Amino acid sequence: MKRELKVAVMGYGTVGRGVCEILCEKRELLAARSDVDEVSLQYVLDIKDLTGEPVEALWVRSVDTIVSDPSVNVVVETMGGTEPAFTFCMKCLNAGKNVITSNKQLVAEKGEALFQAARANNVSFRFGAAVCGGIPVLRTTVYGLAANRMRSFCGILNGTTNFILSKMINENMSFATALKLAQENGYAEADPAADVDGHDACRKTAILCAIMFGGHVYPDEISTEGISKITLEDVAYVNDFGGKIKLLGRGKQLEDGSVCAMVSPAVIRNDSMLANVEGVYNAVLLHGDKIGTVMLYGQGAGKDATASAVVADILDCGRKPGFDTAYSWEAADKKRMADPDEQTLRLYVRGFANQENTLSELRESFGSLTVLHRENAPGNEIAFITDEDKEKALTEQLRQVKSFAAASVIRLVSET
Repeated sequence: MKRELKVAVMGYGTVGRGVCEILCEKRELLAARSDVDEVSLQYVLDIKDLTGEPVEALWVRSVDTIVSDPSVNVVVETMGGTEPAFTFCMKCLNAGKNVITSNKQLVAEKGEALFQAARANNVSFRFGAAVCGGIPVLRTTVYGLAANRMRSFCGILNGTTNFILSKMINENMSFATALKLAQENGYAEADPAADVDGHDACRKTAILCAIMFGGHVYPDEISTEGISKITLEDVAYVNDFGGKIKLLGRGKQLEDGSVCAMVSPAVIRNDSMLANVEGVYNAVLLHGDKIGTVMLYGQGAGKDATASAVVADILDCGRKPGFDTAYSWEAADKKRMADPDEQTLRLYVRGFANQENTLSELRESFGSLTVLHRENAPGNEIAFITDEDKEKALTEQLRQVKSFAAASVIRLVSET
């Protein structure tokens, strides 16, 4: 009996177009690598008119056309957002069709319900393209590191913010100018909030926490801070310390089984493996109990990189039909999330003194400081690195110094 993967794509935007191109251009290669006789594109669903597009003959306007066709066994969702993506995916899963998505918001917010539907109908729900696009982070974690108990991860999960920070660090470009350049190059949207406020990295962090540590983690459970408050003054002081500022997504399972997760700007040393990840590139450090630390690096977004990851998931439906328990998670008790304020770290602080003995007061409060320097700093500007303590304690010590007004506070963090 002939085995086929007949695919429908929902959403003909940048990623959807890339998936369609690969499916049409590489049919023989894909069939050979998926353990089936044929891989073919059957439908393309989109609300916009696709007249004149290469897929015009496959264009449909209703998800019901896809749901009601028993020959379609794989549906790709590249629409973005939660609705109607969630409703459409649930319809397809309940109709016994495998579903592949690149939609990180959908997985982070609705993954638990989608897994339940996939399990009930013994079909796949896969999302390898939802975290860092073309870098096989989830695939490596689930399959390549299956012998490990995953302990932690730390990564540059958003290319737009990394591009902006790279311009600020390497070219002394202001945040506003670097953001405008990112928009002109197509790296940032007209409304860049999802990137620069950390929401995109937060959704990816939630997915990584769930797949690595088990149990659904919702984005609103993760402490999230973006990069819009980072200044060139901060860049200069951190350079004096021998470091760089990166937006990092981090997750760690503690000894008691609780999970600590955070997205925030962080100071890392220049000899860190993440320090030289520049531009729109992503990198993730994965730490397992047997393998130690593994770094994955590459293009995290873009049409071809993300479409490549989507198609890899399609091929898995041919190799391993049915629900994949390893590629899923269950519900989890929200109480298991640890308070980031209770974690031990150091802080970079920049601010302004309003009296002559402020530095002495700061030293008295913190016990020990590493004072930083930059050219042309105002006489009343002070920047320093604290010693290690719980973040809650460091914040309280800073608050007690009434003669100092903090303008920037950035965490120094361990990568494992």
